[in-house]
Amino acid sequence: MRLGVHVRIAKGLASAVTEAERIGCETIQIFAGNPNAWRESFPTLEAVEAFRNGISRLDIRPVTLHTAYLLNLATSNDLIYSKSVQALKNALERAKLLGAEYVVTHIGSHGGAGFAAGVKRIQEAVTSALAASPGSHMLLLEGGSGAGNTIGSTFEQMAVLLNSLTSVGERVGIALDTAHLWGAGYDVSTVHGVNQTLDEFDNMVGLSRLRLVHCNDTRVELGSHLDRHWHIGEGNIGIEGFRTLVNHPALSDLSGILETPMDEPGWDVKNLNLLKSLRGLDSRPQ
Repeated sequence: MRLGVHVRIAKGLASAVTEAERIGCETIQIFAGNPNAWRESFPTLEAVEAFRNGISRLDIRPVTLHTAYLLNLATSNDLIYSKSVQALKNALERAKLLGAEYVVTHIGSHGGAGFAAGVKRIQEAVTSALAASPGSHMLLLEGGSGAGNTIGSTFEQMAVLLNSLTSVGERVGIALDTAHLWGAGYDVSTVHGVNQTLDEFDNMVGLSRLRLVHCNDTRVELGSHLDRHWHIGEGNIGIEGFRTLVNHPALSDLSGILETPMDEPGWDVKNLNLLKSLRGLDSRPQ
């Protein structure tokens, strides 16, 4: 598994490359724009060229863009839905511009309209966005922790979503977040738990659809439906869970991205180095 960090772009794309090099990233994730605003501005051609050259020089791959937190592809609110679809289209176009392989997005909540209605909205949004941005770059739907009326916290729901999107072929995949999995009730803290979770995912969704893992520990209770990220090895998933994940043969060709808290300087390097140190270490027998 190639390992990296979600790198901030507040100071520009060039600074993101510099930061990725400082941290020691093998892969990176950046926001497609301001994570908390609808308004977006596209980077200059000079900034794009510098970013692409820097990523190539450092052999950082793949590059993933994360959409804004405001997106809700399942909402019945027409205004929010329209803005969400446009933001998704913009993110996919920016991915093409930057040479990013993936755009990952939170799926959203149906807000009480019902699961079927939410799936229909998602299917229409994704189909429209991908049609507007042809290419080989993929959209990854990120599994959630299951709070409220959100869609996509169970493997059964992920399978339904993908089955509704057969018209877009292989351009849609899944991103899993370890903290979200834990919140949704999937125990990934042990060898047995990781194997069981991945077997269930394979049976319901198919491991070929999994393209990205967000590596985050968490201190919430298993199945709490809460989304709280914490430092690697400092939470309930723990070292054994992450050692199993980064060495699992089914995940060996994927990238693992840290989204752990930045409450103090140096935690990004500490968390990444810890994950790297677990590679090549055998997990305890089941």
